[in-house]
Amino acid sequence: MSFVPPELVLCILEHGYYTSLRTPNYTLLKAAALVCKTWSGPAQTLLFRCATKIEQHNIPIFRAALLSSAGRGKALGECIRILDILIGGTNEEPGCSPDDFVNLLQACPQLYELSLSITGVHEFEEEILKKLGDVGKKLKALTLMKCGLQSPILFQLLKIWNNIQFLKIEKEIAAWPWRTATTPVLRRNTDAEELAQRPGAEVCLYELALSRFPTSDVLTWLLESSADSLRILELRDIPGPTHRTILSLHAPRLRSLRLAYYNIYSAALLRMCTALEELVIFHVPTHFPLAPDLPPTIEHLSFRNPNHTYRYTLQPIIEAVDALPSLRILTCDKNAEQLGDYEILKAKCRMKGAEIIVSDVPFWVYEDPVKVHRFPRTRSVSNFDAMF
Repeated sequence: MSFVPPELVLCILEHGYYTSLRTPNYTLLKAAALVCKTWSGPAQTLLFRCATKIEQHNIPIFRAALLSSAGRGKALGECIRILDILIGGTNEEPGCSPDDFVNLLQACPQLYELSLSITGVHEFEEEILKKLGDVGKKLKALTLMKCGLQSPILFQLLKIWNNIQFLKIEKEIAAWPWRTATTPVLRRNTDAEELAQRPGAEVCLYELALSRFPTSDVLTWLLESSADSLRILELRDIPGPTHRTILSLHAPRLRSLRLAYYNIYSAALLRMCTALEELVIFHVPTHFPLAPDLPPTIEHLSFRNPNHTYRYTLQPIIEAVDALPSLRILTCDKNAEQLGDYEILKAKCRMKGAEIIVSDVPFWVYEDPVKVHRFPRTRSVSNFDAMF
């Protein structure tokens, strides 16, 4: 196999890079790295592209690989685009220290996407923040998987990494962005005039995904500089009146809206999204009609029929297909295929000239954080060049 050109080897490995669940195929890449010297380089390049679950027990191995030699270690560090790391931790699940975190980021100068789980660390010290600000200048995507309810770490990181464009917050945030000597982390009943004078976040977000809504003050702070940039919004919580008022400033420019719950409150937000190209809902809505509130601009409609909210009819989706003149693609899961009216749905899409994609990728698997030319966006090796 050593006679195969490295460029062709890379193409072969990229073809098998993802498993059916759209996670890196580490088994394949590890085996390919042992084939021969010609295969080792391309395989290790892809093997180190996405480094996940970096915790206390494997940090020494990971660091040794990156710092093993000035040449090879540096080359491996420059391959890393995605890093998933635990900081702090517990006795049962120990993580790395803030100093280790800084050292790892220093060894990954081309890092594009960072996923953080933080336990037992309330905030970063100023010395750590200064070092992080220097090494995180190329970061574009940040996912906060876990942190303390009143931890200000999210605000600390967004202030030093104002280059972040893709932000996912998986935890509830009750902290206060403007912590000073006289301002507590958690504060209620703040004067509106005082809030108006506080500086907002400088990040210009292209995508925001929220598992839980922060307070209205924090949401306003978070979106302060994103009025002209926010294009993708994912909500796994119900958008109440106060949150909808804040989001109304951004809704007319949204290209994609992803909703975990569809009800009267979600429909009110949907009606504001007059230029929407994609709507993703994580179940089949039956208690509240979908079709009447759909913007006619939608080209991609995606829905799931998961076991925990299983529906026995696709009629709301069939009506939606009828109501969308620009629909190009309909995405569903395998559960939809089991229903009797799936054939009716297929016929409706065929008449409209819309393609049906049946996806088995779990809804919790996120897409690549890249800007979109046309929806749907996926995890794909075709996005590699955009993640710089």
